[in-house]
Parts: sequence; C-alpha cells; structure tokens
Amino acid sequence: MEQRSPVHEIVNALWRALHELGSPATTPDIERWGFSIHAALSAAGREFHNHDHVVDLLSDGDPLEVIAALYHDAVYIQVDQGPPRSMREEISSLLSQGADGWKILPGAAEPVPADVLAVFDRKVGDIVTPTSGLNEFASALVASMQLQNALDREQRIAIAACIEQTIPFRADPVNALAKRLAALDVPASRVDVMACRAVRVGNRDVENFAHNDPAEFLDNTWKLLPESNPALHAPMVYTVRDYRVALQKMEAFLSWLPADRVFHCWGGEPKAEIHARRVARTTGNLELAVRYLRAKLYSISLVEAIAEITGGDVPLDFFMGGLKSTQLARATEGPVKRIEQFLPVLAHARDLDPPLHRLLAEGRGSESSFDIGPSPLGAFLHATVGEGEVMKGVELAKKWWGGGSDAATFLASQPAKPVAAIARAAGNIIETRRDRLFALAERLER
Repeated sequence: MEQRSPVHEIVNALWRALHELGSPATTPDIERWGFSIHAALSAAGREFHNHDHVVDLLSDGDPLEVIAALYHDAVYIQVDQGPPRSMREEISSLLSQGADGWKILPGAAEPVPADVLAVFDRKVGDIVTPTSGLNEFASALVASMQLQNALDREQRIAIAACIEQTIPFRADPVNALAKRLAALDVPASRVDVMACRAVRVGNRDVENFAHNDPAEFLDNTWKLLPESNPALHAPMVYTVRDYRVALQKMEAFLSWLPADRVFHCWGGEPKAEIHARRVARTTGNLELAVRYLRAKLYSISLVEAIAEITGGDVPLDFFMGGLKSTQLARATEGPVKRIEQFLPVLAHARDLDPPLHRLLAEGRGSESSFDIGPSPLGAFLHATVGEGEVMKGVELAKKWWGGGSDAATFLASQPAKPVAAIARAAGNIIETRRDRLFALAERLER
C-alpha cells in the first residue's frame, strides 16, 4: 500500500467517511476541515497526541468512528498553549479562558453545541479544565460546529459521544453516557449502538496499554512526558531536576492508575474474554512500567544528589556527557564522551529481574526527542545494587525531595562503591567539577 503524508491521510479519511454517510459536504469544505485538523495536530510540543496517533486509529471502525478519531485530539490546550489557530473561530464563540479554566459561554446554548454540552454533562457557565475533559469537550464542539451542515443531529451526537469516551482513566463512564444519550431523546436501540461505538473508540485510543511488548508500551508512555513537562522540549538544556520531576510525576500517576480504568465495555463490546485479556496485559505493563520508572528515578536521584553536593543543578546533558550525541558527533572528529564509558565493572547483585534489566540495558522501543532509549546508569545500578536496594533507595530519595532530608544525607545512605563510581565517571567528563567529583568519590569509599 502506498504511503501518504499525514495531511493526505486525514483529508482522504474525512472525505471517505462523509461520502459513506451520504453527506452533502462539498470537497472544498472537506479539505478545509481536514487542513484544520492537520494543522492542530502538527503543533510543536506534541510527541504522542499528533497526526501519527490519529492516523493509527483510522484503520478500523465505521465512518462515524473515523470522524471521531480524526477530531478527538484536535484541541490540546495545555500543550499547544491555547486553542489551535485553525479552530479558534469555532472555540472563541463557545469558550473563554479565565484564571481557573475555560468558561462555557452563552453561545454554547445554541442547538448544535448544546447537544455536545448534554453529551459531556456540561452547562453554560461551567468552568472546564484539562483535568476535567476540556480538550475532549472542545474537540467535540469543534467537530459539531464544523460539521453542522454536513451531518444530521444524531450523527453529530454519536461523534460527540465517541470523543467523550476518550476522556481517560475514569470509573464506569459508559453507563452515565448512555443515560445522557437517552435524555437527548435518542431511541433506546440507537443508544446501545452509540455507546458500543463510543467504547470502541475510547478503547482504541488507549490500546497501547495492552501491548504485548512492554518496551513498546513504555515507548508510547515516554512520548507523553514532554507533553506534560514543557522543560523537556529543549533536550540539551533541561536540567537534572527537570528530568527527575518529569519521571516522578509519571511514576506517581502510573502507580495510582488501576488497570480497570483504562479499558471499558458495554453491551458485549468488546467480548468478555477480550476485555479480560486487555486488563490483564495492562496490569502487567503498568507493574513493569512502575518498576522501570523507579529504577530510572533511583539513578537520577543519585545524579541529582551528586550534582547538588558538587556545585548545584546542571543540564542533564552536561552531567551525562551528551544525550544527543549523534547530533554533536557530526560537529566533531570523534564520538562524544558519555558517562557510561567510564563506569567500572562491579559484581552483580542476585535479585535481578531479566525483563526489567533488559529494558534498562537495551532500551525502550525507540529513542524519544529528549532522551536516549537505553538507561546506562539505571542498568549499572540495577545490576550492582539489586532491585531491592533500588526500590528502597527511591523511597529515601522521595523523603529527601519532600524536604525530610538533604542530598548529603541521602547520598551517605546509599551503597558507597557504585555511587563513588558514578561520581568518578562524571569527573572524567566534567572538567570544571573534576576535583570536587573525585574528592566526593574518595570520601564515599572511605
């Protein structure tokens, strides 16, 4: 099959879906809507919620599911730093930004947007935030406004319902949605069809959580980090602390997330065995991801403590020796020094979990825009101190980060030999702190 650019994929998918539905929409209108979707998804800062993600969702589903998939991530306020330029005309008449969030304006009481409000259980005057479904709500509003003359009322409601079900990680959201659809005078037989369709779209949106390969699941998870941590958009500038805060937020979230809040079911969609298999795989992926993140947090906690003791926070690139070494290598005659090149071979601990160690040593599915795939320090520490010590070390680090300790006390509580090895390795690449790093290594080993 021929590969097409994302803008062609989006416009063609919208054109096919509308024609399959018998829509009277003209080709110029369809192109204009498709271009607005593509422009929104192409905003800088989007690592995961971009056109690649949307195009991946277009291979399955009926025409209404396809249209919902195209629009469901169009608005991403906190990442795009406001509404997409290509959709501001629709949004400005319905939502207004305030200090506490986005207020639903009286214009949303008109018949077309009012149906979207009902699907999302909202009313004029409500304040909506990114954590309460703002992006999905605004995306559904744009879809209904752009397509108000291209689709009938029931079709627009069905699309809004699909987008509503992409609000993630809620407990039993489908039952409440079905009741709201019934209150819109949708016939009972159509309510079930709409709810099942919405479940399919919602589940497809998060299908990577049930991926058979944990490395691929982590790969997609990693793409979310810069979307919620703008500091990571500058990969050669963000600091050790910036990186640690990003990892800490993701670890806290995945530690909390119950697997049964990821996927949902309704009226036999999906089959019980498929749903059970997805939840089981998600449980395993979340468990491994949390342990992986804690191993990464442990290594960065030692780096942060060493940096703080020897002069303060620094760009991670400065401490590690070149996260984007391939870019730097083009401007030099040889390879860029990296910290792992100076780590010694130490005796291995006994409590090593092979899948976790493989993820640390070999990496996720691919490198991200801000990070390399493997975790050389994480693999080194996991191998030398063992998983039990790594997990205990993370808890002590959290105590320090919470103000219950300090960097020197935390570092003194950790296994001396591997910590000294990291300090000495850093001393080989950080000339301005060489003496302090070597002195710290000697103190730790006494």
